Amino acid sequence: MVKGLAGTGLATSAVGSASGAGSDRSGGDDDALTLVAAAGVENAMEVVADDEYAYVATGRGMAIVDWEDPNEPDVVADIEASDPEAIGGDDRGATGGVLDVKVDDDLAIMAHDDGTGITTVDVSDPSDPEELAFYHTLDAVGVHNAFLTDETVYMTISGDRMIQDDAGVGVRIFGNAGVEIVDVEDPRRPERAATWYLHEALPDYADAGINPNHDLYEQDGFLYNAFWDAGVVVLDVDEPTDPSFVTQFGAAPDGDEELRPWRPREESRSEFFDAAFPSERYSAGEGNTHYVQPSPDGEYVYVGDEKFPGQVQENPPTEAFGGIRIFRTEELDDDGKQHVERVGYISPPDAEGLRTAHNFDVTDDYLHASWYNGGVRRYDVTDPSNPKAAGVYNPDGQSFWTAVASDDYTLGGIYGAGSDAHEGGVAILSSDD
Repeated sequence: MVKGLAGTGLATSAVGSASGAGSDRSGGDDDALTLVAAAGVENAMEVVADDEYAYVATGRGMAIVDWEDPNEPDVVADIEASDPEAIGGDDRGATGGVLDVKVDDDLAIMAHDDGTGITTVDVSDPSDPEELAFYHTLDAVGVHNAFLTDETVYMTISGDRMIQDDAGVGVRIFGNAGVEIVDVEDPRRPERAATWYLHEALPDYADAGINPNHDLYEQDGFLYNAFWDAGVVVLDVDEPTDPSFVTQFGAAPDGDEELRPWRPREESRSEFFDAAFPSERYSAGEGNTHYVQPSPDGEYVYVGDEKFPGQVQENPPTEAFGGIRIFRTEELDDDGKQHVERVGYISPPDAEGLRTAHNFDVTDDYLHASWYNGGVRRYDVTDPSNPKAAGVYNPDGQSFWTAVASDDYTLGGIYGAGSDAHEGGVAILSSDD
């Protein structure tokens, strides 16, 4: 889902590719992913797996599904996020709009896109989760997505930045986009470790007004950030209290084109967006870096582009939607640079409705991807320069927010708000291989 704009009313070399492989529906295709069972979770969005439990963002909070028996998944908990003052920690700010959850061992977090931070949750007993504390972001902005590992939370932040120039007071839209890092060694007392802003390393992209930090993924001391038209920005977070810029790749050609500041003394925010904001480019331009994840060995990085061409044209062709770009990344050299080359591409599927890349998961041999109305699809990426379709589950009337690998299964997050025939939940899928 694209990062919202509150108050608005609103790489080209020849590479290997995999087709979305048709408008086929599941059930009888040799390459089908087969539905084992599904657990209903109203308004389900992001899904993450940890052993035999799946943790589901519900907007209002988090549900937990026990799928130890894949044939009989059971919703064992469903909590609504409490107000900050009710659970200790930082009692400022607000909760709401939980689009993302993450889990690591006995700790889970809920990220508040419509609020101003995260909630830490004890899930040592998944059937009885306990909210521990609320953490309020430095700039009092929402957290669209987050990543939890090794007692550290990495959070996307995408606030505006006030400026003063010869023309007076102005506001750079998304001018304070970046990442906030939180130490949760004591999850009842989360503490800010660092905040890093895009304008520190790439000021032209920060001034473009179109580059929020949409999602992020940490692996082996590197933090990969999806900065929309600024592409992927990689930070060294080996020391979380001192993040540093490493490299950038996959940016749109005009991703650093400056957007004039909003002048609040002269125009309302909505007037500014009507007059100046490049909404068509933001929705369906040549960029829209939405999700990023490296391969387990770190040699490749998969970059999903989320595009909404239906907002700017009627009956857009399949190629107008966003696919998944594949980059080869080498080890850091002595100059601290990373050599990056685009080597592959996965096209959006030829399906009906919204069929752009959304969230996905990468294993040693497969990429498990969600495409909204394009279903859940699996790809063989043993040769990332030549990805091959290796399974599809795409029932009529359903939309999918995410796909994650767990054991020998694929878990599909059924997006209730985007589905005509399902309230939302977790689909447990298997394949023959």
